[in-house]
Order: sequence, then C-alpha cells, then structure tokens
Amino acid sequence: MNRTAGSASSGMAKQRPQLKRPRRRTQSERSALTREKVMQAVVNCIIQEGIAKTTAVRIARHAGVTWGAIVHQFGDKESVLLAVLERSFNNLSKSLADALAAGTQTPRERVALLIDEQWKRLMAPSFRAFLEIVFNRGRAGSDATTRARQEETIIAFNKRIWLDLFEEFGVDAESIEPVRTLVSSTLLGMALLSMVGPHKPHFARELAVLKENVLHLLKLDDAQSPARGK
Repeated sequence: MNRTAGSASSGMAKQRPQLKRPRRRTQSERSALTREKVMQAVVNCIIQEGIAKTTAVRIARHAGVTWGAIVHQFGDKESVLLAVLERSFNNLSKSLADALAAGTQTPRERVALLIDEQWKRLMAPSFRAFLEIVFNRGRAGSDATTRARQEETIIAFNKRIWLDLFEEFGVDAESIEPVRTLVSSTLLGMALLSMVGPHKPHFARELAVLKENVLHLLKLDDAQSPARGK
C-alpha cells in the first residue's frame, strides 16, 4: 500500500503544473509606470496639502521613489507640473477620440460630448490640483519660461481639441476661437462657483443653454455630417 501510495504521489507531483514567472517589465514600461506614479503623487499632494507645500521631498515621498528618479524622468519640479497639465489634456483628447470612433458624428452630439467631458473633469477632485498649477503660473518666483510653456500647452491642446471636433463641418479656426474662449470661461466660472458655495449646484440648465449657444454661434446644423476625405 505504501509503495502504491508513493507511486500515486509521485505521479501527482509530475502532473502538477509549473507556475509561470511573471513577465519582467521593459525599461520603457518601468519608466511609464514611474511617470504615472509621480504625476498622481503631485495631484494627491496638491489636493491634500496645497501647491505651496508640494515640495520635491513631498512629491518623492508620495510617489514612493527618490527625487533623483523623478529628475531623471522629468528634469525638475516645474517640468513635473507641466507634465500633469499635459496628462489632463491627453486624457480628455483620448476620451473624445474614443467617442468619435464609437460613432459620435452629428454637431449636437459633438458639442454635448465636448462640454460634458470638460465639465466632468472640472468637477473631479483632481481639478483643484489642475487649478492650483495654472494659478501658480502668475505667482512671484514662478519661472517666466515655464509659465509660458504651461500657457502654450493649455491653449494648444484646447485649440486642437476643438478643431478635431468641428473642422470637418467647415468651421474654421478663426470662427472657433471666440466660442472656445467663451465655453472655457463659462465652465471655469461655474466650476469656481461650485467650489465656494455652501451647496454644489449641478448647473444642468446652464450646461444645456451653453450647448445650444455653441451650435448657434458656430452655425452648426443637426443634419450636418462630417465631410470625410477633405
């Protein structure tokens, strides 16, 4: 019986599947993971402590990496803050691109998509971090070159998003610009009001009116379809 049991045990051991070792990340994947951890650490640090206390030491501690690793990935603190701004607009661009690929085609659908996506991000907790980074550009001691880079990044991304959505309908950049500025200013103003008031309003009616105004100002018709191939 012992010999049989031993043989059975030996057979089971032979049949036991071998555990696969997890695939090692490539250098590129490790770098991307570190960058993401650092940018999220910046957002968390600003939300919890404010941008004035978001020092190099605190960013490194929140990210769980050394400041040397952060410098290797970004260069300096101001470049980290710029990367956070860029990530915000990249995420917005990806959401819009995914929606377009899924069939968001009419002018009304695109206007609603753009305003709803921007509003959702303005209402997210990370908006405070975004806002503090933007406002910090004008404070004493902030490098003028970095402020210019941040401003160019914000404007360039925003312009590109609007052109990607509406240029296909024959709307030129000159016509888009004042409408884009109006929408950005209106949404930002509503977001600030929601932060300072005792209650957080939803602004559902205001958002609906804003969407209608964008359609009117850009002279867009619901029946229009994108002019593909132009």
